[in-house]
Amino acid sequence: MVELSKGENTWLAERDVTVGVEFLAGTADVDLFSVLVRADGSAGSDRDLVYFNQPSSQCGAVTLADRGVQLRLDAVPSDVAMVVIAAALDGTAPGTVASRGPGEVIVRSTAGILAVHTITGLTDERCVVLVEIYRRDSGWKIRAVSQGWANGIADLIESYGIVVDSSVPEPEAAQPAVIVVPDEFGAEPIGAGEEAWRKKRSGQPLNDFEDLHALEYEQGLVRGAHFLKWSSEVARLKREGHLQEALTVLLEILDATERIQAQERANIPVRTALFRGRVNVVVRETPPGWTENAAIVLRKLGDIEGEIAIIDRWLAHAGDPTHWVGATHTKLLARRDKALALLEKKRRQ
Repeated sequence: MVELSKGENTWLAERDVTVGVEFLAGTADVDLFSVLVRADGSAGSDRDLVYFNQPSSQCGAVTLADRGVQLRLDAVPSDVAMVVIAAALDGTAPGTVASRGPGEVIVRSTAGILAVHTITGLTDERCVVLVEIYRRDSGWKIRAVSQGWANGIADLIESYGIVVDSSVPEPEAAQPAVIVVPDEFGAEPIGAGEEAWRKKRSGQPLNDFEDLHALEYEQGLVRGAHFLKWSSEVARLKREGHLQEALTVLLEILDATERIQAQERANIPVRTALFRGRVNVVVRETPPGWTENAAIVLRKLGDIEGEIAIIDRWLAHAGDPTHWVGATHTKLLARRDKALALLEKKRRQ
């Protein structure tokens, strides 16, 4: 058994685990939630939220049970980078999570207790991320988090891109001293692009396809790390209320996605020649999840015009709507319509 302090992580040796929580005052008014999160830091749809009214994920890999959240990690879809486990007081319960007394997160398998995390450092939170279970290489790791929101479950859900209407104002947050790239931005390649880019940097010879991959990967760098590796840091900034800093990073990420798209467009003639015209070479859309994250932050900051502008910016790079896959595109369009309505209402006041 491993004892995890706040911020620590460890490997999960077992692939079928249950994550539960226990408080001194009991858990009668504490609900468990889970969110399946993509590489861009957002949920793919509201079906990726597991809670009392939706006790199983669409894939069936994450379910609520009597003892906690059950996870079958081998069944988690490949596009899910992380599973977040959170606890929140129900809407009628008074007080805070901290007022329930000392709490422990317990991770079990059929082999016994794998890890324990004592919840510490809470103040006025009504919703707390307990742990994050995330992919690393071909395995899974678990990180103790113990951070959350005073406004409850709505902030958790919206922080991962599932829109929840709320009139509760965002509490003012202290400014962070520095934005830190976490340790999970480590040395593991995330695909052919990074492998080719590393070969290029080390002076190794590249074939024609690797040369294209390296060029495109390089355009996706944000402060030295590929934009796909920024999801945990963006989620942390949002979770801790550092919204302006999160927006700054998100805007840099959007710049990077557009640079990649421009490089792919510039590479079309070369790719077409390499495939000898036998393949219809396409340019990928810019990923919508990052725009959704930025739009959510702008809404929280009260910048409705900025929210509309950021969605319009994405639309200019989103390509043919008939080729869109997933629910995020529709959610962005709905968010834009709602923002336009809010702006019109504001102008009439």
